[in-house]
Amino acid sequence: MSATINISLPTQMYKDIKSAMKAQGYASVSEYIRSSIRTQIYPRITENGFTPEFENEVLQAAAEPIDEGKVWETEADIDEYFDNLEKKVVSKP
Repeated sequence: MSATINISLPTQMYKDIKSAMKAQGYASVSEYIRSSIRTQIYPRITENGFTPEFENEVLQAAAEPIDEGKVWETEADIDEYFDNLEKKVVSKP
């Protein structure tokens, strides 16, 4: 579900947004503004939706050699794996 809002911008600001969105690859002014708002509201979330610390742990885990002895058979196994990664992040000083 979405809510629609209307905002007024100075003409030059609108032109600057149009230029910036094209340069940064945004498809629309709306997406550019949503992204800008996200960085203000959720400044510590990566584009993948993680904190930088958790994303780093995920990337490090992904770079580790594959352990053929570990088999995830259920969603609970996967959840437990990521819960353990999150605990590592929280316990780091």
